Amino acid sequence: MESVLDAILSPLSITLDPGRRLFWLFLLSSLVLASITVAVQQRRFDLREQLRSLGNRRYWFNRSTATDGGLLFLNSLIRGSLLIPLLGSHLAGTILVGSWLQSQFGDAPSLNLAPVLIAITYTVVFFITEDFSRFALHTVMHKFPVLWHFHRTHHSATTLTPLTVHRVHPVEMALYYLRGLVVFSVISGSFVYLFRGQVSGVAILGVDCLGFLFNALGANLRHSHIFLSFGRLERWFISPAQHQIHHSSAVEHQDRNFGTCLAIWDRLLNSWTPAGKRRDFTFGLTEQARSEAIKNPALGPGFQEAYLQAKRS
Repeated sequence: MESVLDAILSPLSITLDPGRRLFWLFLLSSLVLASITVAVQQRRFDLREQLRSLGNRRYWFNRSTATDGGLLFLNSLIRGSLLIPLLGSHLAGTILVGSWLQSQFGDAPSLNLAPVLIAITYTVVFFITEDFSRFALHTVMHKFPVLWHFHRTHHSATTLTPLTVHRVHPVEMALYYLRGLVVFSVISGSFVYLFRGQVSGVAILGVDCLGFLFNALGANLRHSHIFLSFGRLERWFISPAQHQIHHSSAVEHQDRNFGTCLAIWDRLLNSWTPAGKRRDFTFGLTEQARSEAIKNPALGPGFQEAYLQAKRS
């Protein structure tokens, strides 16, 4: 009963968790970046106008944003009361992998590396593996109709706010939790095994500097209406504007920019699109976009299946 209550109340403390994108520092840094971006684009800084836009009731109080909040609470309840008890925590997974490696291969070879070098190596390996696994799962969620059936919940948002990152179907949330659990357990457990005595499962839980930096550099603007481009750096890093293209209902933007942080995966898959010049987007799965997409068999099943589902309903 206590675990269920904790799961229900967990969204209330989400802004205090530095491991979550809605951590107060990440929200604050995104707010500052949004203010600078708007001022540069308008070539003037108007604090009163920016505050008025930030407090726009129609932006925060609408059906789309209410759905974001509802799914945040629902998924937190499922995650805390069902997934974690069934699948285990990240620390438990780390210990399990480390113990399995020990039982299968015995003691690891002696690798005497400086703690700083271990931390840097772990951070880079984990960041790249985590980013690729997100890209891979996100891509198949678009490419296979059975998975798109769940992922389209995220793309149905017509207003993008930082809460939209939690607008996911419970099945998709479970898949991403399992993905994260596997990646973290394998990478962390391997490092605990290789550097036993130099690093512990508890200590390694806090080493994700690159992920922290990504969230601090405006990750919340990915789900917003602030067009923040990285310019030439977009060949290497996915900007908030590029992710907004991914959410755009325009047919030419369908199945573009699947990446979270790194752009290399999209470039390899030929799904990379630069932000280009600033313009306004229409978000959500509009009937026009579905209708046009279904006529083009070269497009992925995402809009096609959504269109057929719309016709059936």
